[in-house]
Amino acid sequence: MIATEASSSSEITEDSIYQAIADVLDPELDEPLVNLGFIDRVEVTGSDVSITFKLPTYWCAPNFAYLMAADLRKRASSVTGVRNVRVVLLDHCAEDEVTSGVNQGQSFSEAFPGEGSEDEHLEELRRVFLRKGFLMRQDTLLRQMMKLGLDEATIAALRVEDMRVDEPMNAAFVTAGGREYCLERAGRSGSIYQQRRVALGLPHAPGDPLMIDDQGKPLQTGELPQFLRRSRSVRMNIVLNTSLCKGLFQTRYGGSSAPDDDE
Repeated sequence: MIATEASSSSEITEDSIYQAIADVLDPELDEPLVNLGFIDRVEVTGSDVSITFKLPTYWCAPNFAYLMAADLRKRASSVTGVRNVRVVLLDHCAEDEVTSGVNQGQSFSEAFPGEGSEDEHLEELRRVFLRKGFLMRQDTLLRQMMKLGLDEATIAALRVEDMRVDEPMNAAFVTAGGREYCLERAGRSGSIYQQRRVALGLPHAPGDPLMIDDQGKPLQTGELPQFLRRSRSVRMNIVLNTSLCKGLFQTRYGGSSAPDDDE
C-alpha cells in the first residue's frame, strides 16, 4: 500500500496540476484563469496540492470567486494520486469565506449564509456565462465566413461536420459547395464554440446545423442580421470586460497575461 501511494505521488508535478486546471474559467470573461495570469502559484508536497489565485480587484463578486475556487479544487482533485487539495484566494474582501468554504466542501450558500443566493442560481449563472461565451465565439466565426464571401443561405446550410479546427495553426476550415475556406485566427474560437455547445447540451452531432442559437434553434435564412446583432453585443461586452480586468490586474500586480489570439 505504501509503495502504491509513493508511486502515485511521484507522478504529481506542478505541470500536471497546471494541465488539470488549464480550462478552469473566469466565468464572466470566458477565459482560463491560467491564461489570464490569475494563478499565483501551485505547490505540490507529496500527494498534497496547494493552489493560490488572485483576482483583478479586492471586490470581485464573491459568487464568481467561489465558482472559480470550487472548479480549481475539483479539477486538481481529479489528478491521479492527489490526496488533498487546498485552494487559497488572496487579496479579496471575502478571501476567508471563499478559502474556508471551498476547502471544507461547502456550497456557496453554506459559506455565505447571509447572502441569500441559492446554489441552483449559482449554477444557472454559470450556464448564462457559458451561453455568452458560445455566442461570442459564434460571432467571430460568422464574421470570418462573411469576409470570405459565404452568403447567408450557405452559412445556414453548414453542418457540424463541415467545420474542422487546426488549433496549432489557430485556423478553422469550413467546406461549402465543394470548396474549403480557411478562417484565419479563428481556430481557438472554433474549438471553444464546439466545447461550449457540448457543455450546454446543445446539438453537436456531425449532421447537426453548425449555426444555432443558444437554445439550439438552427439559423434560418433571413435571421442572420438578428444573430449578428445579439452575438456582437455579447462579444463586445466580454471583450471590454476582459480588457478592463486585464488592465486592473496588471496595475495591481504587474506582469502580463497571455495576449488575445483571435480576431
